Amino acid sequence: MKHVLAIAACTVLAGCATSGMTDTLPKLSSKTGKSVTAYVQCVEPKWQALSKGAKGDAKEDKGRVTANDDGKHERLDVTASGAGAQVVMYEIQKGKGDYDSRFRDEAISCL
Repeated sequence: MKHVLAIAACTVLAGCATSGMTDTLPKLSSKTGKSVTAYVQCVEPKWQALSKGAKGDAKEDKGRVTANDDGKHERLDVTASGAGAQVVMYEIQKGKGDYDSRFRDEAISCL
């Protein structure tokens, strides 16, 4: 029972950590010539290589890739725009030490 409560508490805390992300300045805001689906399919495996819990979801006009790993909460919103898509990335990094740019770098590599 203690394990179930611990898992539930972690899930709630992770949700709280990412809910205020859009209140912060985006770490990346750019345009890509790729479709929403193509862009999400490019970023998702790269983020999964960095964080096992990374996941992506894409529909025709909107997509999202998220990752939560060791105090890092990453969210990439992708919205159809003209012949391509608008990409906006939010993140919260609570880990100690230097800034970890790997998630942003992978998002840029798919533009």
